[in-house]
Amino acid sequence: MAIAGGELAVPVRANGPTDRARRIGARSAPWVLLGPTLCVLTLVGFYPLVYSLYTSFTGYRPTQPTKEQGYVGLENFARALTDGQFGAALQLTLIFTAVSVVMSLCLGLALAILFNKRLPGFPFIRSLLMLPMLITPISVGITWRIMMMPDYGVLNYLLRLIGLDPWRWTGSTSTALASVLLVDVWQWTPFMFIILLAGLRALPKSPFEAAAIDGAGPIRTFWLVTVPMLKPVIVIAVLLRMIDAFRTYDTIQIVTRGGPNLATDVVSVYLQRLNFRFFDLGYGSAVSWLVLLAILALVLVFVKLTGFMRDIADKEGR
Repeated sequence: MAIAGGELAVPVRANGPTDRARRIGARSAPWVLLGPTLCVLTLVGFYPLVYSLYTSFTGYRPTQPTKEQGYVGLENFARALTDGQFGAALQLTLIFTAVSVVMSLCLGLALAILFNKRLPGFPFIRSLLMLPMLITPISVGITWRIMMMPDYGVLNYLLRLIGLDPWRWTGSTSTALASVLLVDVWQWTPFMFIILLAGLRALPKSPFEAAAIDGAGPIRTFWLVTVPMLKPVIVIAVLLRMIDAFRTYDTIQIVTRGGPNLATDVVSVYLQRLNFRFFDLGYGSAVSWLVLLAILALVLVFVKLTGFMRDIADKEGR
C-alpha cells in the first residue's frame, strides 16, 4: 500500500486463479449438491420405470423358467385390452376415484368455509381434523376393519343403539365399495380441507366487500365470487387427490382384499395379484403402463375441460 498525494492508494487486485476457481465452484455447487439425490432418484425411479417397459414386451414369469419368456411384442398389451377382468377393475377404479374425489371436495370445501371464520377454539379443532391424514394407511385400514366387524364392531354397535339393523359393511357386494369409500373419504378429506382453507385465506377482501355493497347474499357470493377466484386452487387439489385415489391400495387391501366377489377389486389390487401372486410380470408390467397412460389421459382431459392452463396463461399475461 502506498501514499500518493496524501491519500491512501489501495491496489486493485487482478482476477487470478482464486476468483476463477470461485466462479467455477459457484456454477458447479448446485450439481455437486444435487448429484447424490439425482443418482438415487435415477436408481430407484427411472431405472425401474424403463425396466418395467422392457418387461412389458416379454413373457417374463420367474416361477416358470421353462416357459418361453422372451420378446413377445405387443401381445401383453393386446391381451390387456381384451381382458374383461382388467376392464372391470379399471371401471371400478374410475367410479371409486370419481366418488371419492367429489365427496372429499364437497366436505373439504364446506369445512374450509366454516373454519375460515376466526372463532375461538377453531385452531384446536382444525388440528384435530388433520389427524386422519397423518395416520398411515395401514393403520387406518386395520382400525376401520375392526370397527366394521359384523358382531363386535363399533359401527354396528352404534346402529343397534339407535334401533337399526347391523350392516354387513365389508361382507356384502352391495356395501363393500361404499365401506372402502367411507374409509378413503374420512382419511383424505383433511387434505382437501387444508388446501382449500389456505386458498380461501389468500383471497382478496375487496371483491367480497363489493358483492356485499351490491346486496349479494351468501349463496350468490359463493358461486359468483368465491368459486371463480378459488378455481385454480380447487383444480390443483382435485388433480392431486384424483391421482392419489386412482392408485389407492393399502386401505382396500387391508379392509376387503378386493372382495367380496371382486366388488372392490380396483386396478391396484388387481395388479398386486398379477405381479405378486401369479408372478405374471410381463403381463403385469403391460397393465401397469396402460394404467399410467390412463391416469395421464384423465389428467389431461380434466385440465382441458377446466381450462386450467388457459387461466394460468391469462394471469401470467397480465
